[in-house]
Amino acid sequence: MKITESDQKTVDDLREKLLEHFDSVRIFVTRHDGETATTQSYESGGGNFYAQLGQVREWLGIQDQYQREYAKKQDPR
Repeated sequence: MKITESDQKTVDDLREKLLEHFDSVRIFVTRHDGETATTQSYESGGGNFYAQLGQVREWLGIQDQYQREYAKKQDPR
């Protein structure tokens, strides 16, 4: 489920403002709707696509490693 057009515009405006200062931008936003128990999401990006892709992959790798280390500390078998 997508966020409202008004909220999409807010994210897109922020993306454009960030692109004035950075080579690439990728924004992910989510909102949980407590009434319907759904999650609304939206993503927006611009600039160097391959830089965005590389940054997301690096972030995912770091988070994966962090989770493995955390799990090992919780159950060091």
